[in-house]
Amino acid sequence: MTVLTNVLSLIVACVVGVGPVALLAVLQNRRDRRAQALFHEVASQLPAQALRSDVALGVWCAMLSRRATVRLDLGRAGSSHVWEMAARLRRDLPAWVRLEVDGHVDGPLAAPRPVRITVESPLDSLRPAA
Repeated sequence: MTVLTNVLSLIVACVVGVGPVALLAVLQNRRDRRAQALFHEVASQLPAQALRSDVALGVWCAMLSRRATVRLDLGRAGSSHVWEMAARLRRDLPAWVRLEVDGHVDGPLAAPRPVRITVESPLDSLRPAA
């Protein structure tokens, strides 16, 4: 009986001690795989190799939910085709991904400092009619 009690207490100790660590490792692995897949999806949509060197791309995913943020830093590349590319990217991203674009604005709306534009999916802002 004491051997069975010792084995049972060892099993409970392993589950209680190793279980949370294993769960955390699984959640982090899932988050990292989602971030990597999203990064590759966004990077494949950037138009050219030359443009890829001018644009910094970062992806952040939440661990317990599907929420994700894609951040494009356009640096000094502020031409209209780059901003058009960012708008096209927002249309192609899933609704649960938020897009943040940092960069300079040229032309009639020129700003002296870099601006940050955060674009969420339009589906998030719609409320059902009562």
